[in-house]
Amino acid sequence: MKYFWILAFFLILIFLTTLFPVKGEAQETLLLSALIEEALEANPNIIAAKAAWEAQKARIDRVNVLDDPELGFDTWNIPNNLDLSLTRNWIFFAKQRFPAAGTLNLRAKAEETEATRVETQISITVRSIMATVKIAYHDLYLAHKAIEVNAEHIDILNRFEAIAEIKYQTGAVSEQDLLKARVALARLENEQVTLEQRLHTARAALNTVLNRSPRSPLVLPEDLRLIALPSDFGILEGRALSAQPELKAAKAAIKRSEQEIALAKLKFSPDYQVTVKRFQNRGTPQPSGWGISASINLPWFFHQKHDQHIKETQHRVMRQDALYENLKDQTRFVIEDLLVKIKTAKRLAELFQDNVIPQAEQSVASAEVGYQTDQVDFLDLLESQRQLVTFRLEYFRAVTLQNQEVARLERVLGSDISDD
Repeated sequence: MKYFWILAFFLILIFLTTLFPVKGEAQETLLLSALIEEALEANPNIIAAKAAWEAQKARIDRVNVLDDPELGFDTWNIPNNLDLSLTRNWIFFAKQRFPAAGTLNLRAKAEETEATRVETQISITVRSIMATVKIAYHDLYLAHKAIEVNAEHIDILNRFEAIAEIKYQTGAVSEQDLLKARVALARLENEQVTLEQRLHTARAALNTVLNRSPRSPLVLPEDLRLIALPSDFGILEGRALSAQPELKAAKAAIKRSEQEIALAKLKFSPDYQVTVKRFQNRGTPQPSGWGISASINLPWFFHQKHDQHIKETQHRVMRQDALYENLKDQTRFVIEDLLVKIKTAKRLAELFQDNVIPQAEQSVASAEVGYQTDQVDFLDLLESQRQLVTFRLEYFRAVTLQNQEVARLERVLGSDISDD
């Protein structure tokens, strides 16, 4: 009778603790928006992409100017004794080369197009970094949740062990139940070590993309929620085809190749060279004076190389067109694939949350009562608790996966889902 009251008091204490948990101080949470802002400012890949764009912009003014002029000196009738002071004819000249009309302007436009393409690399890098930050953040969240669930499981098994010990002391069960509880606890404690390692890896991955030391401390992430998608999925495809940075870069590459064709055709127009000369005559009756000469190249003479250049650039345009169409096809496929994964993860999370986990919790409660009244074996009690833990982890994995697939979808779209 004495042991009965001890067991009853212990169960009442556990019940009250469950109803009125001790509340600790509010913990600071890790905000995803703040991490994204930090990454966009500090990530080296973004800094490198911006530097490449600035370098390309500098090329525009560089190609839109003439070649450097030349200054020169000629002399005629140098005496046999090589005394230059007795040379009778001194010629000073300035020479300038002029490309075919329109060449400089077209070169500048081609470099502007290339600058546009390089600028899209900034957007590509930004969207990639944002997706990487989000996915790493979600991995950190899941690592914390796995540790949290495992710790809760350890607490519950400690409770089961206490119940088994009381029943063992009263002679209601054999020592086997107590040993089974301790073995299960040891397994969970070992699992805790593995989970701590995963947490360390997730923290290091997030710190790396933030350009921090891998060991920098990070507080707990916010709780993840399932993300709602637009009801009309066709809108997402339209957004991707119009706003995706990769497609913009492909279009710029096509335009640049078309401008290269125009530049190649200009090679059939001759370049001009003008030379202005000053003659200094000494010791001759001829007075000093000026001279002007002009020349052109003959691009038609070896026209085969220009013909092949045009063919080369035309095939380059064909290649860029094909790559652009393939990229559009791949974009459509990736969007469809991600949408299926997002919807599947969402359905699984809702199923676990609304049906599976509540039923598993009822099963554990029933098994615990049954064990206390000697109607349920201790192994059945442990199995019901193990299933509940598994289902809770699967729920958090489904929520995490849904958020991560949305991050990947936003990477493909070139914008956030919330932009709708």
